[in-house]
Amino acid sequence: MFKKVNNIFLVYYGSFNSKSGSNIHILELLGNLKKYADIVMFAPGQKSVDRALPGIQYVPVIDNKYLLQPSYEFMLSFYLLYSCIRYRPDVLYLRQNSFPFFPIILCKILKIPSIVEVNGLVLDELKVNPNSQSFAYRVFSYLALRSEKFNYKHCDRIVSVTGKLKDELVRLYSVPENKVYVINNGANIDIFKPLDSGRMKAKLQLENSKKYICFVGHLAAWQGVEFLIHASPLILEKCPEARFLIVGDGVMKDKLLEITSELGLSDKFTFTGRIPYEQVPFYINAADVCVAPFIKERNSKIGLSALKTYEYLACGKPIVASSIPGVKDLIESSGGGISVTPENPEELAAAVVRLLSDEKTRAAMGKKGRRYVVDNHSWDGVARKILDMCKDII
Repeated sequence: MFKKVNNIFLVYYGSFNSKSGSNIHILELLGNLKKYADIVMFAPGQKSVDRALPGIQYVPVIDNKYLLQPSYEFMLSFYLLYSCIRYRPDVLYLRQNSFPFFPIILCKILKIPSIVEVNGLVLDELKVNPNSQSFAYRVFSYLALRSEKFNYKHCDRIVSVTGKLKDELVRLYSVPENKVYVINNGANIDIFKPLDSGRMKAKLQLENSKKYICFVGHLAAWQGVEFLIHASPLILEKCPEARFLIVGDGVMKDKLLEITSELGLSDKFTFTGRIPYEQVPFYINAADVCVAPFIKERNSKIGLSALKTYEYLACGKPIVASSIPGVKDLIESSGGGISVTPENPEELAAAVVRLLSDEKTRAAMGKKGRRYVVDNHSWDGVARKILDMCKDII
């Protein structure tokens, strides 16, 4: 019998005060699921949050870095209980983040089917977080580990963004393999699309005679941007007209600026800082090559389904990315770039130079990459896969 999903509750623990890949992911999911069902998303309601976004129920919180998540969990329990009793959803969809307990407990009590989406593991985050030894961080991490174990055991389905992450969930938490579904991230193919490179350079006041290498993302240690900086002298030796665009912000920005200065390369790099989501395609399209030089730590074990890689390809740009599970698979399946050994500036430089020197190959890879993402990794496609999962458990 055909099952129709009429309404879904999305529960999100991230902060919309920051610009992050997780925010983009959940908002794209919200917008695309709305095409097929009634969706309400619950999220922390800090006073400074832009409340213009439709379909979001903002839950009052104490806007303090230590009290934000505990107060959200406490207040969410009232908001969610009331909403589940009054508007009973067909499915509750929770993105695992911080230390949620109540949503899945409520689903068990009220017999509401539930799905938990997993993008990473707390144990891996601890290895690369500079605050991992602080008392508060250790307390939150303990709660997060308990939350992971509880939620993965008691939910009906788990969405893993990579196959390697699925393997780790099965190994670490004894989750039945048939409970975990791999659904990769995607790209907004209407926003991220090929645009005229010369026009984008003019729009961004970039030199038309230069060739640009672009990185987009949160400037965190695991992104490996310092390896691009160390590769840049080798790239400039072969392609003196090369320039580098670092689009994004984060805790590593000052350190990265320091490295470029020490190498005497400050005039070759442009650090844009935080850029509105809708403007990111301008920078990607102004570039000749896009890079994702991820490090091995944290990434190799669970793999990656990085938004930037899908967005680069959706814009029709060839990519050079670390040979990390998930990323390497995407490059091989799409034919849209070159994978290189992580943390190897020489290999990274050689791949970038190869593409900068061969316009025909860049164009061919760009076309293949765009077609692959449109066919396999649009956010609409992601939403439809999740909807099929919802139908399977109601």
